[in-house]
Parts: sequence; structure tokens; C-alpha cells
Amino acid sequence: MTKSASISRKLFLVIALLTTLMCPLLYLSGQFFPQALGFLEPAICPSEMHIDRVTESISDARGNVTASYLVCTDGKEDVDVTGKMLILLFGVAILGVGLLVTWALTGPSK
Repeated sequence: MTKSASISRKLFLVIALLTTLMCPLLYLSGQFFPQALGFLEPAICPSEMHIDRVTESISDARGNVTASYLVCTDGKEDVDVTGKMLILLFGVAILGVGLLVTWALTGPSK
């Protein structure tokens, strides 16, 4: 294996690992610090809205249920974007795993 092929293979591995490790970071950011996901607002939110987290508690005969979800808000209106965020998370995860599998299957030539 040439030196440039070795370097490009290592770079490919780093990109694959970063992509895969980004999934839990995006999830935790959405749960605990949604403002950190501001860079995703143009892709997820309608214009002039920002990402925020809303928590609701509901009491019924079964007990208390607490739901938390991501919304895009402008202060007056909330738009639920939990589904879009989950699609993004699973898409990044599939991309990362696909890159890792590609890296493993295209091992160094002998």
C-alpha cells in the first residue's frame, strides 16, 4: 500500500468514526441543550424560527406521563420537528455505519 493510499484510508476512517459518533451527540443535544442544534435550523425549521424543547406532563388514571419533544418556535407558534430530527439522526447513523463497512471491506491490498 502506498503512503498516500494509507493516509486516505486513515482519513476515511476518521470521517466514518466522526459521523457515527455524531449521532449520540445530536441526540443528547436535542434532549438537554437544543440551542446547540442551531446549525440545523435552516434544514429543519421554517424561516424565522429556532429550535427549542417542550416538555408536557399529563396526569390520568395510570399516573403521570411526561413527554419531551423538539419544536421550532418563533415565540407565537410551535412546529413539532421531532420526526425530522429522528430522520436526520437515523440518516447520519446509517451513513456512518455504511462508511465503516466500506472502510472494512476495502481493506489494504496485499
